[in-house]
Amino acid sequence: MENPEELLATLLALVGDLPGVETVVLTGSRARDSRVDEYSDLDIELIGPGTAELIGREDWLAPLGEILVALHLANGGPGEPEYPTVLLVLAGGRKIDITLAPVRRLRDLIAHGLDDTYLRGYRILHDEGGHGAGLAPSRAGIPRRTPPTAAEFDRAQAEFWFEATQLPIYLARGDMWPVQLRDAEMKARLLEMFEWRALAADPGVDVWHDGHHLHEWLPATLYSDLWEAHAGFRAADALRALRVTVDLYAEVSAEVGAALGLPTRAALRPRVLRHIAAVAGR
Repeated sequence: MENPEELLATLLALVGDLPGVETVVLTGSRARDSRVDEYSDLDIELIGPGTAELIGREDWLAPLGEILVALHLANGGPGEPEYPTVLLVLAGGRKIDITLAPVRRLRDLIAHGLDDTYLRGYRILHDEGGHGAGLAPSRAGIPRRTPPTAAEFDRAQAEFWFEATQLPIYLARGDMWPVQLRDAEMKARLLEMFEWRALAADPGVDVWHDGHHLHEWLPATLYSDLWEAHAGFRAADALRALRVTVDLYAEVSAEVGAALGLPTRAALRPRVLRHIAAVAGR
């Protein structure tokens, strides 16, 4: 893979030839100097009044080397960063994420405090306009997570149990691709419940995102159960994994409900399992 330090040097030199790009910020694991390995990517923010001119273009990226694939993201949707990003994979395999933002990006962080990305750690590599001078110090903190409200908790359970009733129908039809999609939705809700369980036990625990480092913050017993909660592309195996997933979710959601004093839908477990058995014929 391409040398990350050489890529950073090239990028900083490149900025001098990009009008209106005044600040370069490194985020992610390399900014924290933590959990960095040979595969770690580069997370960069280019900030300034000229960044809008770079959106959707790739010609200005040529000095970084041969691009294997580039993905341009508009962002700005629910749960997404507001500013557009280009995700690059270079020919040698190194990934670079470059976010393009106006100066307002830093002004907002100065006025309202660091967001999750900056809270975890950032380094200002170049700041021609001094836009980052008022930023709070990087302290590689853990983003604050609040417990779910009663409505959020109930909604999450409803979504899981709904999917659990539909997956066996697609199994009975032999329609295995939708089975995988339904299972992915159920696993997303299961991960969410895992996170709430961990945070209920220790509000200071870092549950990261998208299941990263799951084996570190999930109890070993629950983590080992996940081996049985996943299946291949065969119907019998998917049916077995479905039942394991249902049992696991019922167990963890009951723990979270008890810890947070929120009502659960525990009564749905036997009813949904009977539905699964009826549809599956066994």
